[in-house]
Amino acid sequence: MWNDLAAIGRDSSSGGYHRPGFGPAERECEEWFVEQATRRELTVEPDGNGNLLAWWQPNGTARTNAILTGSHFDSVPDGGAFDGPLGLVSALAAVDELRARGYVPRRPIAIAVFAEEEGSRFGLACLGSRLATGATDPAQARDLRDHDGTFLLDAMVRPGWIRIRDVRPGWTRLRRS
Repeated sequence: MWNDLAAIGRDSSSGGYHRPGFGPAERECEEWFVEQATRRELTVEPDGNGNLLAWWQPNGTARTNAILTGSHFDSVPDGGAFDGPLGLVSALAAVDELRARGYVPRRPIAIAVFAEEEGSRFGLACLGSRLATGATDPAQARDLRDHDGTFLLDAMVRPGWIRIRDVRPGWTRLRRS
């Protein structure tokens, strides 16, 4: 899995990574993640806050009392190769190992790809997880702009991918005003 991600967002001159939140490199990593999760028959859904969730729900278990693991793909400028992706690759590898051992979880397991966790684009670290847990007010996040003046909501929306929408009870959501 590392070989698939190694070149995405890598700066050939510095050797560091440039994967700003909601940028092309981060989205390429997300597309890779969706492909990997789909191969594992995990159900992948956006949460309405820019995050992705891949669900392992054996025997149709309800999405209550779930176990959540994951990380992020965005990076600080010239960030390291393993910061963020390590948690996602490890979570997918753990699902593989559990299945190989014949383990069937009694509770659903979700792998979260949190958006803009480094805060390098919109200036608020852990943005995706803060929105998902309610630690950041969606109205505050809605007004965030990057250094080019792009609003967060405009950066999040991509045809056929992340949509601002209602989500399950208990999850915060952003809405255009």
